[in-house]
Amino acid sequence: MKTLITNATIVPMTSEDQVFLGSIAVWKLEDILVEEDTYPASLLGIAEMIVSGTTCFADMYFFPEGTCQAVMESKIKANIGLTLFGGIEDSRTRIEQRLPILQEISRQSTGLINYDIAPHAVYTCTAETYRLAIETAKANGCRVHTHASETLKEVQDCIRDHGMPPIAYLESLGLSTVDSYLAHCVHPTEAEFNVLAGTRTTVVHNPSSNCKLASGIAPISTYTDHSVSLALGTDGASSNNTLDLFQEIRLAAMLSSVATGNPVAVSPFEILRMATYGGAKALGREKECGTLEIGKDADIILLDSKNAHMTPLNNMFSALVFSAKSSDVQTVLCAGQLLMENRVLQTIDLQKSLDHVNRAWSDIQDRAD
Repeated sequence: MKTLITNATIVPMTSEDQVFLGSIAVWKLEDILVEEDTYPASLLGIAEMIVSGTTCFADMYFFPEGTCQAVMESKIKANIGLTLFGGIEDSRTRIEQRLPILQEISRQSTGLINYDIAPHAVYTCTAETYRLAIETAKANGCRVHTHASETLKEVQDCIRDHGMPPIAYLESLGLSTVDSYLAHCVHPTEAEFNVLAGTRTTVVHNPSSNCKLASGIAPISTYTDHSVSLALGTDGASSNNTLDLFQEIRLAAMLSSVATGNPVAVSPFEILRMATYGGAKALGREKECGTLEIGKDADIILLDSKNAHMTPLNNMFSALVFSAKSSDVQTVLCAGQLLMENRVLQTIDLQKSLDHVNRAWSDIQDRAD
């Protein structure tokens, strides 16, 4: 058991203590990041996503221009969040400075890049910041992306500070007046299921992150019962360590079985729908991707099923959820553009990207010292 020393007294550390201290360590590093750090890291993250079969992602981070540059070069699709922290003045300044830049990048990207307004969470943003984010999204026809009800502590603190849990609190600020997607939503109250069912909100389930940080198991079968839209996510690499969506697909199914005591509480088809159409709908892209249909973009991945763990192939949906691995992905197309062919990246020089990130990481460590 890890321990925390306070005032010369040694006390056991709870899992939330460890998560909090881990967050502080990450935030301290983030404080010294510069815009030049974001591009190589984003490009490497995109490479990891492509080789594991992802053709579109959402991102909420600092220095979004670097991420946009990586998106444009790699030819993947992305919803880039204009991230907000803190109070109204800082948030208004950030929107005034960054929104025109993201709008112009989006216009020039020919459909690859959309932008969203991304207040981080109820414990890092004021009510005024959330209202500003909602009004900005409404005025610009984009979406709100935020975190909600990730941990029990967050829920308890929100009830203490605002008299209601996070999802209900966001609803009280006007979230239901815009399209939105909420990461995690691990600890909803019964009333909040009904709140979400009547809104234009998608819950993004992040099973690996929720396990790693001991946040809990999101009740996805109950969301399904209440007709709440669901998608799958990886969360950030710092709270997951991998951006492999095939891992999330399998783990989401497994956790649902354990949490409900019912191995078919959420079917393999429903899990795959979360990973495909559900994600497209969350990002407002369901008319262009998420399913293979005439008139939609050719966002396609090809998998090799002729291997030991996929043989015999009896039920395609079950095999894709429980047997398939990201290493089975052979070819990836996004809007008809080849991003990977026969496991070889076509738009990213992987070795160059690895070298660039290693140099950037060395620079960051020097700054930290």
